[in-house]
Amino acid sequence: MPIPERYYKELVERHAEAEARAEQDKRREWIRVLAQIFLWTTLGLVGIALAFHTFNEELGWVYWWAGAFVWVAGWCLTMLTAYLRGVRRGDWR
Repeated sequence: MPIPERYYKELVERHAEAEARAEQDKRREWIRVLAQIFLWTTLGLVGIALAFHTFNEELGWVYWWAGAFVWVAGWCLTMLTAYLRGVRRGDWR
């Protein structure tokens, strides 16, 4: 037995609205992740740049490794949290 036309149209409208919200959430998540990656990369590069602006070699290496750690750890943390948010939303099983 086919679905009555009135109910079918309501069903299509509800699904279209839900799909639009899902696309908006996905777009917002992409922007958030890209902004966080940009932030951590910038902070890491600032730390590395400080290594080139010091006259003390040991302090320069501290800045270099601290910047590299901030860059890589921030990137990994961003990817991990984005994945976990996606799992919670149901993007992945």
